[in-house]
Amino acid sequence: MKRSSLLLLVAITMPAMAQDPYLNNSVINVSDVFGTSRYVSMGGAMGALGADISVISSNPAGIGLFTKNDVSLTAGASWLANNSARQYSDGTFAQFNQLGAVVSFKGNGMVRNFNLAFNYQKKADYNSSFYGEVHTAASWADQLWGLSCEAYDNRNLLYPSNPDNFNNTLYALGDVSGLFDKVENEIVKSDNDKHSTIGVTRGSLSAYDINFSVNLNNRCYLGVTVGIDNVDFRRGTDYWEERMDADGRLQDFGYINEQVVSGNGYNLKFGAIVRPFESSPFRLGFTVETPTWFTLTYNDDQRLTTHYDVDKDNNLVYDDDARNKYYYYAYDLADAYINYLEYYLNTPWKVRVQMGSTISRNFAWGLEYEFANYSGTTMRFPSNYGGSVVDAGFKDMTRNQLKPQHTFRAGVEFKPTNSLSLRAGYNLISSTTYQDSYWDPFDADCSVAYPTGLDYMNLSDVHIITAGIGYRYRWLYADLAYKYRRQTGEYYAFNSEWSGLTNTSIPVDLSKHSITATIGVRF
Repeated sequence: MKRSSLLLLVAITMPAMAQDPYLNNSVINVSDVFGTSRYVSMGGAMGALGADISVISSNPAGIGLFTKNDVSLTAGASWLANNSARQYSDGTFAQFNQLGAVVSFKGNGMVRNFNLAFNYQKKADYNSSFYGEVHTAASWADQLWGLSCEAYDNRNLLYPSNPDNFNNTLYALGDVSGLFDKVENEIVKSDNDKHSTIGVTRGSLSAYDINFSVNLNNRCYLGVTVGIDNVDFRRGTDYWEERMDADGRLQDFGYINEQVVSGNGYNLKFGAIVRPFESSPFRLGFTVETPTWFTLTYNDDQRLTTHYDVDKDNNLVYDDDARNKYYYYAYDLADAYINYLEYYLNTPWKVRVQMGSTISRNFAWGLEYEFANYSGTTMRFPSNYGGSVVDAGFKDMTRNQLKPQHTFRAGVEFKPTNSLSLRAGYNLISSTTYQDSYWDPFDADCSVAYPTGLDYMNLSDVHIITAGIGYRYRWLYADLAYKYRRQTGEYYAFNSEWSGLTNTSIPVDLSKHSITATIGVRF
């Protein structure tokens, strides 16, 4: 396994911990479909059909198909399909998914109409939880021990101006807790016994979109959307190892890691829809979405607990009565985390190709394909000398761990009467993670000095099945949608290669159900 030294770039940047590609991919990778209930129930495959406010983000030109003003509101609830960590939550979450309006203006000549629109819409739901356990001879302490020794030996190189910064790290936490003692080369770990993990994630990724679109002769529609994204990501992980030693004493340790990512980003989306045949309602759509340029902050709290202590002679001793707690944790101030990082994150470009049509005004269908290369995600840090510095190590790790994503969407709508609509949709979203990839903080040169977690998860493809119903009465409409999102993963608490063993994972089911309702007026 490659373990190269850290770049001297650390000396001119400001990070205090490592930000890994797995965590950032969890924040920015939007592998879901949100919006109005009509849009959701058709699987989001409306980029070429248009005339729904949620296409403001998938194809801005679709807003150009509105010929009247429109106001809509969407809310609902979601629940986890397999809530193995039910002691932390019942797995049910209320949702406010969408609020938007379209104002349509009559045009002249070739410009039949031009429209302005604003929409708030959820893009990703981070809510998930899992519990699992494995029995293995590998130990979390082995990886931390190896990383800690290397970091300790190089701490003057990492922070030449202030070597004491080493004291606020995960490595130092292992020292002061009695998990290991470098002087005596002792490691407290469990062998061939139970390793357990509880993981809970909360929050959402939301978008505020402003759109301008135009209708040219009812044959060509053009649009542009300015998007502002807001990140609210919170994840807590509780990991512990336990066994009985030769004296019948519980020899265990536990690690709690609480991570918060927040901030904003902006992007542009350019879209076009054309009706190539004058006598046919068939339409083709095309969208280009720029990277989202995020400015983010990362906060982290860590706690490590053991049954061991260090006596006055600096020897490890067992505490029979109670578990001693050593931690870096802020109780009083929500923003007073021990680890804090400001950074910039750029998502990849996205390209969408869409098609759709109507048949006899009673049936509509849509298809869509999207491509995004997440291996091209980049990360930068503010520099003490002004401007920002690209994290070359993060870039290399991202290329090795992440891959392009392919998204296929399909949707249909059938109107048995002029007022009633029945809808269904399907999404297949490929995983962005190589299944044999892993997170090792020292696997590549990285401008970030210290990791705040050793765990990672390799995710499967996403399958989304949707269905819905809609009703129209004059200027008022109401829609309902049901969505089942299926995804699994393999969770690794650490890289077992540090113990000389094959990685052992915990199977995780991240599937969830949701129901949404939309009410709107068109006038």
